[in-house]
Amino acid sequence: MEYTLRECTLEDFDFLFYLKKENFKWYVDKIWGWNDDDQKERLKQDLKEHLHHKKIILFNNKMIGVYVIHITETGDMFINEISILKEYQNKGIGKKILEDQLKENNENGIRTILQVFKENPAKKLYERLGFTVYRETETHYQMESKGGKDERNFCCS
Repeated sequence: MEYTLRECTLEDFDFLFYLKKENFKWYVDKIWGWNDDDQKERLKQDLKEHLHHKKIILFNNKMIGVYVIHITETGDMFINEISILKEYQNKGIGKKILEDQLKENNENGIRTILQVFKENPAKKLYERLGFTVYRETETHYQMESKGGKDERNFCCS
């Protein structure tokens, strides 16, 4: 599956909100309760602070998802989010994005970290790609792929 990534812009807000609602409402609603206005404000704040970390995933020139990464202060790559429209899930696109990132990170000795909701079936994909759980919170598993590093003193935010 061939994909491309492009820089995210503020004009992508409506798509990002739709994607967030489609992919995460079920979980947010279950734990905290989903409110469109509240979630839109949260997304606006997130875009103010992290727009430069976000990439739009394109497939056949169509926006199908978002991929968000940044390097932590200890040099680890944190995958903040990989979210794909439901009709494009389970087609190998997310797997290919992660494989490409892991290959690059492994070649450069960079540890890759992420967190996933405990009930998210994507955890199985992460495990197949070599991620292991190193910590858990009440709601998430925190996972790593070492990429040549062996320390655990890092920050995930």
